[in-house]
Amino acid sequence: MLKQLFLKICDCFFLLRIFLLVPVWTVLILGWITGSSKAVIGGWVCNNTVTASDEYTLLIALVGFSLLVASIYVVNQIVDIESDRINHKLFILPNGLISVKTAWICALTCASGGFAISILYFDSIMTLLFGLSLILGICYNLPPLKLKNHAWGGVAANFVGHGMFAYLVGWYAANMGTALTGEFMIRGILASLTAGFANAAVFLTTTIPDTVGDKSTGKQTFCVVYGEKKTAVAAAISCACALFFAFFLEYNTWIMILQAAVSLVLFTAFAISTRNEFAFKTFRWPVFLLSTLVVLFIPAYGAAILFTLFICRVYYKLRFNYNYPTFKGK
Repeated sequence: MLKQLFLKICDCFFLLRIFLLVPVWTVLILGWITGSSKAVIGGWVCNNTVTASDEYTLLIALVGFSLLVASIYVVNQIVDIESDRINHKLFILPNGLISVKTAWICALTCASGGFAISILYFDSIMTLLFGLSLILGICYNLPPLKLKNHAWGGVAANFVGHGMFAYLVGWYAANMGTALTGEFMIRGILASLTAGFANAAVFLTTTIPDTVGDKSTGKQTFCVVYGEKKTAVAAAISCACALFFAFFLEYNTWIMILQAAVSLVLFTAFAISTRNEFAFKTFRWPVFLLSTLVVLFIPAYGAAILFTLFICRVYYKLRFNYNYPTFKGK
C-alpha cells in the first residue's frame, strides 16, 4: 500500500516534466545575469558585489515561474496523450499510471502555487508576466486557438513564452523597483528578443523527430507543413537572429554571443545535412552550453541540474526501464 502511494506521488511529480524545466531555468537566470550589473562569475560566494539576498529574489522567481510552466506542461500532456503514445514518449499518461482527472488537479495546483508566489513576493508587473505566460500556455494547448497544432502559432508561442517571458521574469527580478518608463520597457523587450529567437530555433528543431506522430494525429506543426529541410533552415535563421540581438544585452553580453555563435554552427550544419538523428544534438547541446555558462555565475545551479538529471534517470530507469534524459535519443 505504501509502495503504491509512493509510486503515485513519484508519477505525479515527474508528470511535471522536471528535466524540461532546466531550459526554462537557464533562460530565466540568463535574464537575471544579463540584466544585473551585480551579476559576476562566482556569484555571492566568491564576490562582494552580489549578495545572497539578490540571488534569493532570483530563486523565488524561479520557483514560482517553474510551477506555472509545470502546469502548462501537464496540460500539454493531457491533450497530447495519443500523439505521445504513437511517438513512444512521456509514458505516464499514455500508460494510464495517472488518470486525466488527477493530471488536471496537478496542473491547477501548480498554477495556483505559482500565482500565489508572484502575489506574495513580487509586485503587479511580475504577476502580470506570470499571468500572460499562463494565458499563452492555455492558448498554446487548448481550443479555440490551440496554437501548438499550427505551424506559425507553435513557433510564436514558444518564441514569446519560453523565450521572452521566461527571460523577462529573470530580467525583472534583477531590476524590480525601477520606474516603469517607456525606455525601461524597451530595454527589457529588446534584450528578451535574443532568448525568443534562440528558443524558437530549438523548438523548430524539436518538431522534426515528432513528425510521424504529429501527422497521424492531425497536428499542423511547422515540420508537418513545410518539411524537414525548410524547418532546419528556419531554425538556423532564427539562431542567427538570436546572435544578432545578443549584442543588445546590457551586461555579460559575451554569454549569449558565445552560445549563439557556437549554436549557429550546429544549426547550419543540420540545415545542410538534415539528418534526423542529428536533430537531437542540434537542439540539446546549445541548451547544455548555455546552462554551463550560467553555472559560472550561479555555481549552485550546476548542482541543481545534476540532481535533477540524477533523479529523472533513476525514475525512468526503475519505472519504465528507459534511459531518460539522454543526449543520444528522445
